[in-house]
Amino acid sequence: MIFKKGDKVKFLNDVGGGIVTKADNKTVYVQNEDGFEIPASPSQLLKEETQDESTPFTTTVKQQSSDIAAAPARSDRNQAPDYIDLSDTEEELSIDTTVNLLLGWVINRKKNGKVFYDVYLINDCGYHIMYMAAMVTEGTYRGIQAGMLENDTTIHLTEISAEDLKNIVGIHLECLFFKKGAFMPQEPMRYELRIDEFYLSDPVNYIENEYFNEKALIYNVSEEYLMAEIEDIARKASFEFEKQKKRQDGPKAKFSAQKKNEKSEEVDLHIEQLIDYPKELSPGEMLDIQMGRFNIALEGAIRNRQKRIVFIHGVGNGRLRLEIRRTLDQKYPKLRYQDASFKEYGYGATLVFL
Repeated sequence: MIFKKGDKVKFLNDVGGGIVTKADNKTVYVQNEDGFEIPASPSQLLKEETQDESTPFTTTVKQQSSDIAAAPARSDRNQAPDYIDLSDTEEELSIDTTVNLLLGWVINRKKNGKVFYDVYLINDCGYHIMYMAAMVTEGTYRGIQAGMLENDTTIHLTEISAEDLKNIVGIHLECLFFKKGAFMPQEPMRYELRIDEFYLSDPVNYIENEYFNEKALIYNVSEEYLMAEIEDIARKASFEFEKQKKRQDGPKAKFSAQKKNEKSEEVDLHIEQLIDYPKELSPGEMLDIQMGRFNIALEGAIRNRQKRIVFIHGVGNGRLRLEIRRTLDQKYPKLRYQDASFKEYGYGATLVFL
């Protein structure tokens, strides 16, 4: 049987088929629905229908989030390029742009009574992920694992003992996202998840989930990375706004800043003061919002040359207070802090001297 460019064919010895991109007496090149060009013998193919040789091979891309510009798709370097035609509906490829990467923690109690934590990396999206994971201790990084994680799969990253957990600051992740065939490129992810020993050791935070048969603590790395990016953008915008305001106000702004420094600024970190519907959030999400507000307020106070600032965190389970003081010790070792006035705040506030 003679084949020519544009013919629609099926494989006799395999599932599927495609469109002929070029052919000679010995070899026929077939482009399948994933965009790959497969060489085949004419005897291995069955023609479905005949198309006009002048008709270009077209593929329609159905997008969910944004328009995709037409791009050249070469079947041979020495051949004139064909083009993706967005107006043709002959073949549709659905493009999912959702990225969802998670870390799962499962408590593993050994027979000798020691407690270990199994850490898993969960790819809950349609992208394949090339990843690198490292353990972060004080000032050093120790590689855990690197490799490729296919879509909708889970791998075991490492096992951490409760004793070793005291020396670990966080887990460092670097990821690239890709798909076979048509897909929307995603920005590479580089994120460091801070580890809270107190939070990890509390069984209350381990819940039923769709990824494990046992209860687990699930961190949504994608969401936390996005929140960090948003906070960084907000912080930079706030900084630029303050700079511009100082240039416009001149000496007047300097005087008002000096007057403001005479008193301690108060920042209330109670979650109900920061968002409208706190009950819809998990404890981890609440803490992220509170710490985001803390970081922005502290950086602003330092830029404005304030003398001191009070963070009202309440008593609760002590997790927010612990996270604030750990951040001060690690990122701002030159700053001095103490419990704020018991008469005014009880045990629920921290005073930072700038």
